[in-house]
Amino acid sequence: MITTNQNAVPEVAVVDLAGAQTVRTIAAAHERLRAELDRADAVRIRLDDVSEFDLTLVQLVLAARRSARAAGKSLDLAAPARGALRRALDRAGFLATDPADPCGGAAFWLQATDHP
Repeated sequence: MITTNQNAVPEVAVVDLAGAQTVRTIAAAHERLRAELDRADAVRIRLDDVSEFDLTLVQLVLAARRSARAAGKSLDLAAPARGALRRALDRAGFLATDPADPCGGAAFWLQATDHP
């Protein structure tokens, strides 16, 4: 299930990703993120309710982040990656500390503050 927070300030779209976010289900998340990036200046993704994922989710977030940057927009996470997602990111090497890392490294995935 994917929902958009209708109470968000128009310039910042909040996209809640929930349920399974795998190769079988990621197309809906892709469409939602693309639509919000077209509409808003910034997109914030909430991953707290993702119950199942594979690296397709990571690829989608990174591609969306790259697209946002190319369009002069921003994309971030509503909260730092936690639990199984954080462990998977660590095992796959996505939590590198190099700030020039095109995958965002720890600075992106483990953002220190939660957003409203």
